[in-house]
Amino acid sequence: MAPINQFNLKTLVIYLFLFLGSSLFAQDVRVEDLQFKGNKKMSSGKLERAIQTQSNPWYRSFLFWIDSKIFNEQKFLNDLLRVEKFYQQEGFLQARVTDYQINYNDKGDEVKLVIFVDEAEPTKVSSVHFIYPNEPEEDFSSEKMRKIVRLKEGKRFREADLKTDYNKIIARFNNRGYPYIQAKVKPIIDKQNNLVVLEWQLDPGPFCTFGEIKYTGNNSVSNSVIRRGLGFRPGETFAQKKLLNAQSQVYRLELFQFVSLRASDLEQQPREIPIEVRVKESVLRTLKFGAGFGSEERFRTFLQWRHRNFLGGARILRAKIKHSTRLLPVEMELELSQPYFLDNQNDLIIKPFFIIQDELSFKARRIGIEIGVNRQITPKTNLFVSTRVERDTVSLKGATIAPEVEDLYSKSVLKLGFRRSTTDALFSPTRGSISTFVIEDAGRFLKTKFEYIKLSAEHKIYYQSKPGEVFALRLFAGTMYRRAGQTETPPEERFFSGGSFSVRGWQRQLLGPVRPDSSGIIPEGGNSIIEGSLEIRKTIYKKVSGVMFLDFGNVWREWNGFDFSDLHSAIGAGLRYDTVIGPVRIDFAWKANRQEHDTRNYEIHFSIGQAF
Repeated sequence: MAPINQFNLKTLVIYLFLFLGSSLFAQDVRVEDLQFKGNKKMSSGKLERAIQTQSNPWYRSFLFWIDSKIFNEQKFLNDLLRVEKFYQQEGFLQARVTDYQINYNDKGDEVKLVIFVDEAEPTKVSSVHFIYPNEPEEDFSSEKMRKIVRLKEGKRFREADLKTDYNKIIARFNNRGYPYIQAKVKPIIDKQNNLVVLEWQLDPGPFCTFGEIKYTGNNSVSNSVIRRGLGFRPGETFAQKKLLNAQSQVYRLELFQFVSLRASDLEQQPREIPIEVRVKESVLRTLKFGAGFGSEERFRTFLQWRHRNFLGGARILRAKIKHSTRLLPVEMELELSQPYFLDNQNDLIIKPFFIIQDELSFKARRIGIEIGVNRQITPKTNLFVSTRVERDTVSLKGATIAPEVEDLYSKSVLKLGFRRSTTDALFSPTRGSISTFVIEDAGRFLKTKFEYIKLSAEHKIYYQSKPGEVFALRLFAGTMYRRAGQTETPPEERFFSGGSFSVRGWQRQLLGPVRPDSSGIIPEGGNSIIEGSLEIRKTIYKKVSGVMFLDFGNVWREWNGFDFSDLHSAIGAGLRYDTVIGPVRIDFAWKANRQEHDTRNYEIHFSIGQAF
């Protein structure tokens, strides 16, 4: 047996050597180019997103942290099947991959790929029919059902549209008293003529209403408070969307850690559907304290006291004090929020305030009160309207002082705004968008020293290209119109640009109009502004991430004074470290095109929170 053992050991050593050698000396092959030939109806970009093999982007050499796309032949061969499946899902039922090419370079470390496709003709819908066991109600007639579906006569037979139509049909019945709807679709395909007939077989089941409502988990908050947020009562027509909306409305009260609404006993198919509302109460009184440091405000701190369910009725009373070494010596707010004002989607907010601002261009002392109503149109969309009256004492800094704005004066401002947010996170979103539009009208109803109309709009987009890599975009524009007879706008309401949350190539407020002063330059602000930012955010290690960014913008003195040839920009990079209160960040920005009065080419910013 000895010779056999020696032979096996020798063979094992040889195979182990060959295996390790092939691993050590194996060469990664990068995908230099990926092309599709024969595709006319589907773009190459859509086809590439449908497969796993990816080509290296043109900017790969500039972004060192992006991994190269490595070629895997077996994965590529499977991708040929994925291409055909993608076409079939898009309605090209007879599309085929006819050929492919794998072309290596001389070194064997790069490959160019070509996939040849024959799209054939798409299959289109010739007719749509809705079949019921009994004569349907008017709301569910074939004519009305055809209006809600995507796959109508002449449309391409897409799998995604079929799934969407199924969900729309189920939702239509669920929200009109039929929670037990059964829906099936039967596609009848004519391959010769590339046509399909869709037969929807629908059984609505019995008509149902909301039944008894049971509440559990609320100890300090009364049932009546929760009931006002539900938006439905026993005996009303059952609607699934009312359950979802009710959960959102009750949760936004900030009285509960979680809220759960569910229909009970559905397996028994009762006509009166009982609803169970389960909640877990939050701590009703909280005191928070925080401190931090930033390159603009320097040391900053805040103290906030919040009393939930204040005097019953789900009211919230909040008192907050903020202080920073620079910019904001004092900010005090007392806010009373009354939910369910007029209906369960409105909040009445009353907020007296006292603020001392110490900016580079002015110092202001402001005292006033703001009263507004915030309406939640959808869980992601809010509409707000408010009126603000304040008494301001403003002193301008610098040698040149306009006497008409340096004074004690009153302001009366009516504000109307809209905000929609679809982001997936509060501090560091990876997908979704935030859109905001605000219009302010000063001095129209209560005559004060300044009369103006101020418009501003902002849009932010977040897109995750892959885990750990996010593209973020921000655009902001605003303008302020002085009414007839007005020569100035109040400095504390003007637009300013530059800073860690603005165009980072400049210090706070120093991008735009300035005036000379014995101590340097003083920003004046303006009545028109444009700002934009583009960021690429990439995780480096666990909680540490890096960014590269491009910021641009400017401020102009006159209203509607936008001049796109007069934009200034900055490029830069930064680091982020995620914490429970948001990312701590440091940014280095280099001016791409300086202003005449700029004294240096770069700025460094340190702060907490993403730039946008």
